[in-house]
Amino acid sequence: MTVLPTGLDTASAEYAANRAAMLAKLDELAVEHTRALAGGGEKYVARHRARGKLLARERIELLVDEDTPFLELSPLAAWGSEYAVGASLVTGIGV
Repeated sequence: MTVLPTGLDTASAEYAANRAAMLAKLDELAVEHTRALAGGGEKYVARHRARGKLLARERIELLVDEDTPFLELSPLAAWGSEYAVGASLVTGIGV
């Protein structure tokens, strides 16, 4: 197998700074993704449950075949805007 050479110096200060910045961005994405999966927060989940309803992802879990993957397409829709993260909808592909 051909090995491609690299000019990346993983011991440099610039590399360490870029890596730290990227990890911080990934942490920020993880927090927002967790918020999106939370379904709007405890208040709204409790209100939904009090009405005897399932959350969107729970309904999807019942719709797709058991033990098959579901690819959620836009869990961070509306991130960075004035709207709720996830845009109050779930889209994806499942079997």
